[in-house]
Amino acid sequence: MKPQSRHIAALPTLVTLGNAFCGFLAATYLLEAASQAGLARSALSAGLEDSPHRDLFLAYLVKAVWSMFAAMVFDFLDGKVARLTRSESAFGVQIDSLSDVVSFGLVPALMFKTLGEFEFGLRPKTALVLGCFHLFGAILRLARFNVEAEPETDDHRCFKGLPTPAAAAGVAVLVYLYASAASGDDGTELVAPALVQQWVAAAFPFIIVGLGVLMWTRLPYLHAANLLLTERRQPSHLLAILATIGVVAWEPPIAMAVLMLGYALSGPILYVWDLFTGHATVEGESWL
Repeated sequence: MKPQSRHIAALPTLVTLGNAFCGFLAATYLLEAASQAGLARSALSAGLEDSPHRDLFLAYLVKAVWSMFAAMVFDFLDGKVARLTRSESAFGVQIDSLSDVVSFGLVPALMFKTLGEFEFGLRPKTALVLGCFHLFGAILRLARFNVEAEPETDDHRCFKGLPTPAAAAGVAVLVYLYASAASGDDGTELVAPALVQQWVAAAFPFIIVGLGVLMWTRLPYLHAANLLLTERRQPSHLLAILATIGVVAWEPPIAMAVLMLGYALSGPILYVWDLFTGHATVEGESWL
């Protein structure tokens, strides 16, 4: 019986390591992107304007984005697998957080640094410092989660602070939005690609700092997946969900960016709402 138990306990660990692997894969793509960006600069200095290196740079960025999204799938599944196999443990919590630091802390910070340095014209040290806001915010949030009294359960309604996967998704969708506009693929019909690039370049440095700070706060963030999957929905709610899916299908890059950044802002909005109404989103919590 013991060997079987150990085998079952290994399943969620393997799923969690899948998260770490996808994060590492994304990091390797970002290193390749940086290499291609350097070659593109060299080609431009030599007067070669038709160099393929910039297109390869953008392609590697997109590969890193999809690798991060794959890491999010593994991150979503590992807890489910642990509960199904009844193999939840303190070890699982620790390895999950360590994997999250790689996939949702280091990789988004590296994404911003790579794009900021080679496309936005930021100085390397400036891009490094701004990226550290995200990395440090993720580390601090995950460390706080590991030491606080009650582990989050499958049926909880709120997170304390912006979840690291959500913050990472906010970075990823902006990178995807910029790369799509710059490469001319999946172009948007609502906004000119040049305007999209200008907006992302101007806003991204502020957004990366904001996401890092929001992860460290105790602001309330609704657990959207649990609320959608476990609570009864009114017909109007279902229509809103279908409309959201339709907008995302019509304009994927812009819609995903708006949704993720809207979720990031929902924490401060909920906090202000609680202050004015006197109603706590989760009873007995202090959010700052």
